[in-house]
Amino acid sequence: MKLKICLINYFLRLKDYPTRNSLSVLRLAEYLKSFSYDVSILSINLASQDLEKIVSENIKDKYDIVGISHYVWSKDITPKLAKEIRKIDSSIKIIIGGPETRYVNIEDYDSEIFILGEGEESLLKTVEYITNNCNDPNFFLENPNIFDKNHPNAKIVESEIKYINPLFTNFKDIDKDFLYYETSRGCLYNCGYCGFRNREHVANFDLEFVEEEIKRIGEIGFKEVFIVDANVGGTKERAKKILTYFNLYANSSKLTIYLRPEFIDSEMIEILKKCNLKDVRIGIQTINSKVPSWLRSNSLYHVTKELPRLSENNIPWKAELIIGLPGDDFNGLKQSIDFVEEVLKPKEYCCYPLSVIKGTPLYELIKKDKNDLWIEADSNLHAIASSSYTNEELKRMQEYAIYRMNNYLETSITDSQDKKLLKKRNKIMYKSID
Repeated sequence: MKLKICLINYFLRLKDYPTRNSLSVLRLAEYLKSFSYDVSILSINLASQDLEKIVSENIKDKYDIVGISHYVWSKDITPKLAKEIRKIDSSIKIIIGGPETRYVNIEDYDSEIFILGEGEESLLKTVEYITNNCNDPNFFLENPNIFDKNHPNAKIVESEIKYINPLFTNFKDIDKDFLYYETSRGCLYNCGYCGFRNREHVANFDLEFVEEEIKRIGEIGFKEVFIVDANVGGTKERAKKILTYFNLYANSSKLTIYLRPEFIDSEMIEILKKCNLKDVRIGIQTINSKVPSWLRSNSLYHVTKELPRLSENNIPWKAELIIGLPGDDFNGLKQSIDFVEEVLKPKEYCCYPLSVIKGTPLYELIKKDKNDLWIEADSNLHAIASSSYTNEELKRMQEYAIYRMNNYLETSITDSQDKKLLKKRNKIMYKSID
């Protein structure tokens, strides 16, 4: 008898991203189904409080295996959810995977099995292991990406990602308003603050496979598609081909994409002009030369020479800045905002508060001697001070950014509802402002 499997993901902010289906769970479910496993998806609101009710109504007596996605935004709810599942039905085997898995406190758990890195192949092996009553004594030794409380030593071993079936082969009846999508994993660039550098080598999906999936996206008719690649396609030439596929097969889907400044040239601009774009998001971070170049490795030459051409060609794009990089200060922030508004002239720009992500070179600055470049973060790993600014100056920088962003919206965005929503977002973005 085939075991019944439930894969759990979390959702929030449905107004901004109107889907309950995470891409990771769709991919994992599709992969297991291609091996004839009985798989269902359960989406849980991240703001849910009554986990007992969720488990008793949706999981108890229905599944043999439950897989849970584990990200930085779900790090507090996942151990509680696992505990509730064990309490209500101890026979259920629980598997936990995702970027935050490498940082779990094993003492918060009991009999769960954890997966590091990409989950497809490891999840399949773990399901097979459970199906065979966990009788393989060499299982953890032979699968270094997988661990549990009794076998805590694990490491990420990267492998190629090869799918048997494209997306939507088995899951066709899904939310059609919004889709997260990917064509690569990882990033060729090495910005010191960024969590996208989560694997040593970039995994690029085969272009024929991507083309087939984009055809399906067009056939299903998704209203919006958010491509979550660090940069679409991973490289400039792949990006051009993938965006051309969307123009050919799924031009009714409105795209949100990330690009590097280095990806912009005359050919890319002509392709983007044909795309059905919601926006192109491009990270500027800062133009302050006092911020070490290893923290943000973008080309200021391309920022200055190529990005203004996007606005000149009426391509909707959003510039992204970061507030709080070590080396930056109030004057540096003002200089960056002036540059964005006066030279780049995007449809919108956003100044994001800096998060100090575990596993990045920036995180190591928390441990630095305070005579050197350093940064201080709160319990949620939001930057609160550094060697170049105090906490009070950071708050002033954040308040100034809100003022400038909202003023810019008044002149750059005509839709009053969009303007209102964006101003609300700008106001609530910074946790350190009362």
